[in-house]
Amino acid sequence: MDIGKALTFYTEDERWIEKIAIGTGLLLLSTVLSIVLVGVLGFFIVMGYCVRLMNNVKNDVTPVLPEWDQWGDDLVRGLKLFVVQFVWSLPIILFIIPIVFGSALTDSGQGGEFFGVALLLCGSCLAVLYGFFFMVIQPGITVAFAENEQISDGLQLSKIWNWTMDRLGQVVIVALVVLVAGAILQTIGAIVGLILCLVGVIVTVPLAYLITYFLTYHLYGQLARMGVASSDAADIPGSDEDWIPPSIIDG
Repeated sequence: MDIGKALTFYTEDERWIEKIAIGTGLLLLSTVLSIVLVGVLGFFIVMGYCVRLMNNVKNDVTPVLPEWDQWGDDLVRGLKLFVVQFVWSLPIILFIIPIVFGSALTDSGQGGEFFGVALLLCGSCLAVLYGFFFMVIQPGITVAFAENEQISDGLQLSKIWNWTMDRLGQVVIVALVVLVAGAILQTIGAIVGLILCLVGVIVTVPLAYLITYFLTYHLYGQLARMGVASSDAADIPGSDEDWIPPSIIDG
């Protein structure tokens, strides 16, 4: 797992400044227009673009950063991935229900404080546990979806679970790197923007989010490529599985 590469790969592209500028501008415009809901389309486009980025890493395509030339396809691709992620996140929404009821009972002052606290604790614990599970399973979900870009592919629980368990150590590392690096990048973006008299926030915050997207999907692509490499090695004649001891051949 090459974390350093995931943080710097885009600088190897001759037109990386232009491509990043387009992505940053798209996120900025989407944030502004999200007030009227139209802006969410821009986020879907970025998600679809990053799926192509991930596939480029998986297939060792250069340059890794795709061209911004598939706006419609990226929109559909990103929307499908959003639907997949939303379905997987539904349990968290269900766990929020007891938290809401627990808060209401605790504040009611009608003798339901104990039951309310119990609901709060149970709902919170379940939400945290599932949140961690969702974070770890996320690479598998994205890689599975990217194979054929069908919503059903991203919902294959057993396939995604087995894929994740086969490389659990790497998946956990990726989840932690994305969590920590994302927080650091977004904090730096906010601080730099403030130093630039607030005007910089308009650029630095969307830029930080874009770099976080790039980091995340590059790491997902590395995980996917590891699976491809393992599969190819198993198919090579003369590999360990096909090796026959000389004594048997001679005999």
